[in-house]
Amino acid sequence: MVAILGLNAFHPDSSACLLLDGKLVGAVAEERLGDRNKHTMEFPKNAIEWLLRTNGLRVSDIDHVAIARSPRANFLAKVNYVARNPRIGLDAVKEFLKRQQDSRISLSGLASLFDEDPASCNYQVHFIEHHLAHIASAYFLSPFDGVTAGFSYDGSGDFASAMAAKCEGNKIEIIDRVRLPSSLGHFYSSMCQFIGFDLFGEEYKVMGLAPYGNDEFSHELAKIVSFTTGGGLR
Repeated sequence: MVAILGLNAFHPDSSACLLLDGKLVGAVAEERLGDRNKHTMEFPKNAIEWLLRTNGLRVSDIDHVAIARSPRANFLAKVNYVARNPRIGLDAVKEFLKRQQDSRISLSGLASLFDEDPASCNYQVHFIEHHLAHIASAYFLSPFDGVTAGFSYDGSGDFASAMAAKCEGNKIEIIDRVRLPSSLGHFYSSMCQFIGFDLFGEEYKVMGLAPYGNDEFSHELAKIVSFTTGGGLR
């Protein structure tokens, strides 16, 4: 039996899932357990514990741990951004290093977290770029097997806000990315805050209200969001 533990951690809506011999046997968001904090970024300890317990497993039974973030992804773009925006960039670097440290401690200490002997564990850790994980979660659970277009966009993840990919069989080939600071997701959140909603999490209410509105500001918004000649977003 091959056991794969998938994690979303140190990013809003932390969660965990478990695959046994390629079959998804469970997935749960951390906010549904423990302290019930909405959109929590905490390490999904309760979610992992629930998955292991309900499937009769221990950490020592896990062969692979995959986490939906890759610190090395878009590294040059990160460096260039910090160089151009040192005041904002330095704060981002501090946050990045903190998440790196938290991630390293949590992933290497899974056994200790559940009172198991670290020497009994031999799982491999895999860092998956944020948007690649999004596309994989949709494509590999879809009925498609031939050449399929994969597309993901949100606020940000691993310094990218969107990704286009070619999916075929069990392969995903990344074609292009939209990197920060360009982000439709951040733009949408900003507009939600501008019209009076709270921070992260209220976008869904605005989506629900949108069909009841009238298009009065397209010309103004077109000054803020535009397409590049290559089809990207700015």
